[in-house]
Amino acid sequence: MSDGRTWRDPVPESEPGAFWDTLSIDDRRAMNAAGTSISVSRAVEICRQGRPSSTVHLLCTGSAEVFRQDADGIRTILARRRPGQLIGEMSAVDRSPASATVRTLSASVFLVLSAARFVELCHARPQVTWSVLRTAVARLRDSDDQRQQYRLDVRKRTILCLLSIAEDARPGDSRSRVPITLTQQQLADMVPASLPSVTRILEDLRDVGALHTGRGRMIVETGRLRSLIRLDS
Repeated sequence: MSDGRTWRDPVPESEPGAFWDTLSIDDRRAMNAAGTSISVSRAVEICRQGRPSSTVHLLCTGSAEVFRQDADGIRTILARRRPGQLIGEMSAVDRSPASATVRTLSASVFLVLSAARFVELCHARPQVTWSVLRTAVARLRDSDDQRQQYRLDVRKRTILCLLSIAEDARPGDSRSRVPITLTQQQLADMVPASLPSVTRILEDLRDVGALHTGRGRMIVETGRLRSLIRLDS
């Protein structure tokens, strides 16, 4: 284990409010000492839906998407994971197979712990357990919000999804023009809706100046999108 003079935080820019962000320095050091750092390229699966998982991953740098796939092969993107967030902690707690697939969206670095070692840390360090619980509660609330949004029409779901991604990309940033890396198919998977339906909505948003699109990226005019939500309400 590195001493206090040489230890470096493995998550240089943790997502505000994420698991890592809520830990004390001592808990961070203990978790860092218990894990191994690995680097992976883009489009690597960290865990797969329905398969047993024996590790817990802490995302240090990069990003990943969480999605589920039904029997017909239709994907629904549930969330994006950013630095400071955990992957696989629920399987470590209840020993169940992964409930979703997690795949990197960019070259990423992870701190990897065995599930058994992670559970030991939770028993030994109450603050780690409390942070895991806070993470679970936050994700449950997100799930509830998503179920409520499914009652909305596709246009509203698309706008709310774009706003959510933009706000996650720049938390606390008041600027209205937010560039995001996102394809139209990924957005359709997140809404969820058919690609043709989402493409038509994006065309409408471009026409009214609420969105600018390029290859694999978009610029979201958050102020304009919020105005459209108010008008549609």
